[in-house]
Amino acid sequence: MAGMDQGIAPRAVTQGQDRLSARLEQYGLPRAAIEVLLSRHTLVRYPKGASLFGKGSPADVVFAVMSGMIKIFCSAGPDRILIDLAGPGDLAGYADFSEIGGVRSQIFEAEALTTTCVALFTRDHILRVLRGLESGSLLAVTESINSLWASVVYRCAGFLAMPLRARLESVLVDLARRFGANDARGVMLTPELGQESLAEMIGGSRPMVSRLLMEMTEEGLIVRDGRRYILLRAKWPGMENAGASPASNAFPPLAAARNGRRLDGKPRGASARASA
Repeated sequence: MAGMDQGIAPRAVTQGQDRLSARLEQYGLPRAAIEVLLSRHTLVRYPKGASLFGKGSPADVVFAVMSGMIKIFCSAGPDRILIDLAGPGDLAGYADFSEIGGVRSQIFEAEALTTTCVALFTRDHILRVLRGLESGSLLAVTESINSLWASVVYRCAGFLAMPLRARLESVLVDLARRFGANDARGVMLTPELGQESLAEMIGGSRPMVSRLLMEMTEEGLIVRDGRRYILLRAKWPGMENAGASPASNAFPPLAAARNGRRLDGKPRGASARASA
């Protein structure tokens, strides 16, 4: 492991590396190859609000979050769309585009949501590891990458079919499964996301998100604890494992959007239709 900054907690980095190893193994990468991959990287600490990379910046490294959390944006003209959060064990900076001359550049941009430590892996190092794989292992990794991008397309397509209320429900469920902490009342969302960030994640406005959150609070679906939200477990189907398992590809609100009903089983009212 590269030299560690004094502000980087070794235990947190170890936990992040363990999660990254488990994820790479799920992708089909052999344990020996994972050890070789993790043997060469550079740890970098970013303060809250710092930019990790911007759109168009060189895509010569891949970022692996060891501790903390980052926000990943897609620039759309003057606006930015918050497309994902990345926490310990997650990868970022792997999506790029090729410019004239074959130079590869970042297609998204990333910003530290909290004080964050990331491991930087050069693409040359990653390619050398992949070239050393047997054909069966390489095929398994390729299939995993295909499934990963297919799930992204599925999610985006599902969002297009949803009114804003269903999109917000989807985001909250996903955050609970990936970054939730068990609470006596349900699952607490550990990221401190304001209404503006939630609006960026669902393609809505801050006033609309404020109204939807108030509506969900009145229905007993969520409660607020300081700057964090708690999803009341009894009100959310399929949340039994939230806060205790890694990210899931499940997307339960999609079915609710298709049949015109909310997650609590009630028909969607005029307010929900107005937010579509």
